[in-house]
Amino acid sequence: MFIDLLSEEIQPEFIPVKFVPEIKISEGLRKRIDEMLKDDDKFARVSEQTSVVQTDRDKYAFFSNQWYYYAVACRKYAEALYDYCEFFVNRIKGDSHLVECVYTGNTNDPQFSALFSSDEDKSRMMNFIKGDSDFRPGKNMVNGVNKIRSASDVLGSCVLKKLPMPDASSGYLGTLIYNLVKNKDIYDVLESEINEQVNIYKNIIKLSSVGKNCAKEIIDYIYDLDQFDRISSLFVNNTNIKINTEGILEAGNLLRYVFAKQDSDMYTPGADSKARVFTDKEYDINIDGTVVKTRLTTEWTNSGTHQDGGANYLDALIAVVNKCYRDCLTIKEEDDGMFLYPIGGKFTFDDVPNAFTDDFSRRYIKSLLAKPFVILTGNSGTGKTRISKMFAEYLETVTDGKKNWLIVPVGADWTDNTKILGFYNPIANNGAGEYVKTGIVDLIERANINRETPYFLILDEMNLSHVERYFSDFLSHMETPDNPFSMDGYGGDLEFPDNLFVVGTVNIDETTYMFSPKVLDRANVIEFKPAKEAVFATLRDGDSSNVKVTAQGGVGEAFLRTALEIRSGHSELSDDDYAKLEEVFGKVWDLLDKCGFEFAFRTVREIKQYAAAAHEIDNGFNIVEIIDEQMLQKVLPKVHGNKKEIGGLLDELISICDAERLERSKAKLELMKGKLVNTQYTSFI
Repeated sequence: MFIDLLSEEIQPEFIPVKFVPEIKISEGLRKRIDEMLKDDDKFARVSEQTSVVQTDRDKYAFFSNQWYYYAVACRKYAEALYDYCEFFVNRIKGDSHLVECVYTGNTNDPQFSALFSSDEDKSRMMNFIKGDSDFRPGKNMVNGVNKIRSASDVLGSCVLKKLPMPDASSGYLGTLIYNLVKNKDIYDVLESEINEQVNIYKNIIKLSSVGKNCAKEIIDYIYDLDQFDRISSLFVNNTNIKINTEGILEAGNLLRYVFAKQDSDMYTPGADSKARVFTDKEYDINIDGTVVKTRLTTEWTNSGTHQDGGANYLDALIAVVNKCYRDCLTIKEEDDGMFLYPIGGKFTFDDVPNAFTDDFSRRYIKSLLAKPFVILTGNSGTGKTRISKMFAEYLETVTDGKKNWLIVPVGADWTDNTKILGFYNPIANNGAGEYVKTGIVDLIERANINRETPYFLILDEMNLSHVERYFSDFLSHMETPDNPFSMDGYGGDLEFPDNLFVVGTVNIDETTYMFSPKVLDRANVIEFKPAKEAVFATLRDGDSSNVKVTAQGGVGEAFLRTALEIRSGHSELSDDDYAKLEEVFGKVWDLLDKCGFEFAFRTVREIKQYAAAAHEIDNGFNIVEIIDEQMLQKVLPKVHGNKKEIGGLLDELISICDAERLERSKAKLELMKGKLVNTQYTSFI
């Protein structure tokens, strides 16, 4: 009858406080929640992003709709609690004799026993009512025959103990969740709306704050992954098993002993000895072809550093694991504890929230995977900066207080590369001289240090100045990353890191400068042009520019790993896919070659990488759609000229698009052709 409240299947998802996003509730759902709470005098109203509760006769407080996020995270647990609460309220609370049985512990009373179909259900109900700390958190429900806590209060306090929220919230949160559980249809809609906005954390592991337990959780996790295969070469077989950290940690210390072997006196502690190993699990370790049975030591500390020697320090173990398992996991210390973030084998569109499922977003993500330079063009206010910022936030990590992304507005005064790379000031530092770094240089330096993390540089309104004047040197190093920046007075070379992604937004109006074909040729160019329906939908649904996404631990590393694999040549395209690419772009090459817009190795390589990226991450892969997108983003940006130069070319390209069903490219060519008729000149931008 009653679900075990300790069951893993119903426990609330663990969500670190800083990852809880803002939630928007639709107008229809808001009205339904208002109606649901109308008889509860605590709640005054619910708006799109806040709810108002009455804390006293004439005092009110606001709480964020993040509470609804928590309500969804704990739904299974709340529903299980509700069954207990309803049984107590409907079958026990109104009967003074039964309440007396509960209060005195007389559970063998025949009338009380008759309520339950099994002794197990009776035991679970009593543990629930008493607030048995081993069964559920919170206080006793019955403190006297006439001292009975309300069901919603008990439910709220139980849930609150399972979630990282302040105790002061319990009364309001309990009332909210209690009402949601009673109204399953509203709970369903709420869960659906929230899951559309964010990906709820499912795999993050909060590690113990106790050093030895934290070490065990890490060891158990990697043992389950591969039975220590990736660190087997680091094991040193002495009286006990050590781990050699040379080449991983600067000091090269051994972790002095990690595992006790079966023949060690620590393996099976005596009755009167202090246990120095975990006795609940054995680990089979392969040493030179021989399997050795071991147990993990309890001698760990999370104070000091590995350089102190003489102890097993957690930071040493974490450094080893982060290095050897970097494609599977990352362990990070956050403000509220130590966390293990699993990393998926690859990045796919299944990983992204609904904020990135529109056509522009999907093309943007595929473009980034194919090459770390993307140009977003279109009229002002079409969402170019918003999408680039949102995606960077989605893959955000913070190291030493600094984010892995930076937005830099380009100014009209950017006349050389000092705005990007800085300069040496000989009179700074009291005449001793000093190199003046920009935020961009700082971002590049940090990207070089944290090579497993993607970094994003967003150059906003990139064409407010002549791009070639300030960007040509940077672009050259982006194309040849083996050639580091050499900057006078910097104090060494600055390497261009392969984990840096550069995004430029371009507005087209009378205040901006045109891009040269040289710059456009080195990027995927995505034109943002929202449909009329989407624009006017904001009248009803509000502005989507305020939508926030939650940083997803581990997804950034998976994204970078997939990008680097694609750039290194990884592809699972079929022979038919390659044949189709060659057939269509071969025809296009012949046309463009006659008009002086031919493309060569770089363009073909990047078209292949885009197709390979799409095949890797998109379950709905379609080679014709990919050809259409690359015609639009890589080939058509090259085309420009007057009617005499390209009038016939546009018609021939439209003919190819008709034959191959390249709808997006055909639509763009028709617009370019219309502009050519009106102004006698046309270009992609």
